[in-house]
Amino acid sequence: MTTEIRNWAVVAAAMEAQGATHSEMYRRAKALAEGQSDPMPTSFPAAPLSISAA
Repeated sequence: MTTEIRNWAVVAAAMEAQGATHSEMYRRAKALAEGQSDPMPTSFPAAPLSISAA
């Protein structure tokens, strides 16, 4: 597990603990924590796999 995936897992878990699971940010955090592609990609070429390079 990479540091980036671990960080997204922490974000997703914190949002779940607060019941904040109906936002695009939660959907993004959950997908990235599970190793899926970014559901909110940017125009940066690496965005579908990683936002850390931006």
